[in-house]
Amino acid sequence: MKYVLVVATGILIGERDNDYLRIIKSLMFNQEEALITSNLEEYIESNGERILDLFEKTTEEVISDRSEIVDYLRQAGFENVRFAGPSELAPIRALVPDYLSKNMNIQTPEVLTSIIREKAMDHTRLLLRDKVEARDVYLAQAIKSIDDINSILNLIYARLSEWYGIHFPELQDLVRDNPQYIKLISKTRGAMRSNLDEDLLSHLSDKRRELISQAARQSLGADISMYDMNPISQLASFGVEILKIKENLDKYIDESMKEVAPNLQCLVGSLLGARLIALAGSLENLAKSSSGTVQVLGAEKALFRHLRSGEDPPKHGVIFQSPYIHSAKMHQRGKISRALAGKLSIAARVDFFSGEFIGSTLLQELEKKVEEIKSSFPEPSEQQRTQKLQKKRKKPKHAFRKGRMDFKGKKGFTRKRKAEKGKKK
Repeated sequence: MKYVLVVATGILIGERDNDYLRIIKSLMFNQEEALITSNLEEYIESNGERILDLFEKTTEEVISDRSEIVDYLRQAGFENVRFAGPSELAPIRALVPDYLSKNMNIQTPEVLTSIIREKAMDHTRLLLRDKVEARDVYLAQAIKSIDDINSILNLIYARLSEWYGIHFPELQDLVRDNPQYIKLISKTRGAMRSNLDEDLLSHLSDKRRELISQAARQSLGADISMYDMNPISQLASFGVEILKIKENLDKYIDESMKEVAPNLQCLVGSLLGARLIALAGSLENLAKSSSGTVQVLGAEKALFRHLRSGEDPPKHGVIFQSPYIHSAKMHQRGKISRALAGKLSIAARVDFFSGEFIGSTLLQELEKKVEEIKSSFPEPSEQQRTQKLQKKRKKPKHAFRKGRMDFKGKKGFTRKRKAEKGKKK
């Protein structure tokens, strides 16, 4: 029997002769090749003849702990080759330090350990670099950046609505879209409500312009000077710049998803697909997750609350953003979530392992399944109605309702303090 070991310093060939074990040949890596071995297939392709020379057309059984070696030897005509477990190679692996010490003219074991450690560190650095360079990692950071930008925009809108609202409070009710409100104040360039002419409001509809003009004439807001208006306009302009960054990030995510996960993009869109990758940690993690895990991604708190206290488990996580789920009736959402999660799991695996585009087929199957669910369950079942009624009955009474205060209520604390005073006396 022959053994093939791939270690940090090279490929070693061991042999068992009756009960005698020994390492007979080796193919040592140089410094550059030590880095190449992170992808052993590339090394085997470029050094195939040197590897075959180590065997000399042997008819003995050959075992290895690397599938790349096994596959290559089978393709080369070796029929008696198989994959070995770690325990089978343990006896020959114990001989590696002595063999390397003699072969590499190393005087002390410490020097050998240092060399092996250095090569292993180079190997690990390359693996980490490949992991970090994966496109799905950049996608995850981009979707998190959009979340941060949304938080910033909400803060800017809240501040502008209060600040500019001192002068023109009615505008907030007439323009309820946050980005549109920020853009409108930025476009006015510090103009007061009395100076909001048709040119400044030209991008709005005729009805909206008329309502804003009428509200400006009848406004109850306080007067303001141009000196006080300038910083408001600057803050709004800053909000518009952030909106442009967000638009660019949206385009970046859309283009990247076409390359990284086109099947996921076809099923749930670019933003939700990227968010699923970010929640899973990577496209690889998402591909290796079960459909049940994909279904509750983003609902971890509710899931752990279910495990801890026995409450109802969550029906869906972040996939609730899909129109297939949030537009469905309440009693249909659980079934649709399971169907969508199953298709997403298939899409992620195809995107990661093969790259073949089957998104249109998955989408048709999903739409068909959703229609079947909606037609088969138009109304909630008796069991679902009963559970809903039981939930309503189980809702706790208000803590401060008269005559039903618990220990957290004012009376509870008063009784507790009186009891403590009695004990002290």
